[in-house]
Amino acid sequence: MAVAENAMADNTNGTRRTRAEVISELSTQGKLTAEEVEKLADIDVITIGGIEINFGELGSAGLTLVAKYDKAVADDCINEDGSCTNKEHLHIGDYVDYKNPTSGSKWANATDTGYDTDQIYEASKNQLNWRVLGKDSATGGIKLISGRPMKSNNLETDPYLHLYGAKGYINAETVLNDLCSLYTTQYGTARSVNINDVNEITGITTDEEIKKYNKGPEWWGSKQYGEAYSFENHYTPQSWLKEKQQTTVSGIVNAYVYIVNLGDESVVNLSNERAYKMLFGNVDEAYYWLASRSVHADSDYARFCAGEVSGDGAGVYVSSNRLFGSADGSERDICCGVRPVIYLKSEITEKEVPRISDKTEETWNF
Repeated sequence: MAVAENAMADNTNGTRRTRAEVISELSTQGKLTAEEVEKLADIDVITIGGIEINFGELGSAGLTLVAKYDKAVADDCINEDGSCTNKEHLHIGDYVDYKNPTSGSKWANATDTGYDTDQIYEASKNQLNWRVLGKDSATGGIKLISGRPMKSNNLETDPYLHLYGAKGYINAETVLNDLCSLYTTQYGTARSVNINDVNEITGITTDEEIKKYNKGPEWWGSKQYGEAYSFENHYTPQSWLKEKQQTTVSGIVNAYVYIVNLGDESVVNLSNERAYKMLFGNVDEAYYWLASRSVHADSDYARFCAGEVSGDGAGVYVSSNRLFGSADGSERDICCGVRPVIYLKSEITEKEVPRISDKTEETWNF
């Protein structure tokens, strides 16, 4: 019955039940003994009342990815460069076979992005590779990130998502997360990468660390992260769209920018080269959005921003890019790639999403 219900869910965009959920339900109903539940942790087929039942149709038995990740940490395995041969280990940067949806599409509507046309993303044109990003502290499951950003159908020479001005700022997080939800399956839930995901890898996880490496005050003459700002007779993105009404624009600066791996003491230096290449490799031509809005300010006006990871010949930057200025309602068109993250369910096993050999990611030439 569970197999049939899952097949129906696949055809109606319903919610599948995992192997673990079905086993737990049968155990609660008294249809599986504790001994049988224990056996199903290692095998797929058991015999009950003379009838063979194949639980492999709901997902194979095996180590969960969480258990493999935890074991690598507990064993203090240092082969995180991809050379680890222990089949019971899983590291940040490892490639896994997360099955992409083969059909479906998502739209970023002009009414939300502020851009002059709608923008579409199709699963069939974005068969992505997936890598381990780490363990999610909230859900206890493994996080994956796509090897490269998605490409839009805009033009062959323009695979990026455009966000413009006040509308782009207001809807940035919603638009990005919705586009990435294209990759939600029975195994996990998809959203856009955000600045916290990147900070967990680079180690910039406290206010003190942010202030230590923040280049904003130096580069933009702006206020430090955590400082207050207030400007009378300015515009917020919301008041600008509401008949350009002036208002008092005030708040606390929560935007910042830092450089990664240039060697200087004021630069964040990430020692895990594989993790560095995963997040920042070829980023000079494949910038990507972070679904994180923020505001920075100087003595004259506030800048309403969306996060991005970008690069040039001088380095790689984790930053907040201005879409809207409070002084005169100035609006900008910014374009970056869209990069999904997957929250895998904690019970997903190595047989459902196996570790695979490293892939070669496509280089963008745009």
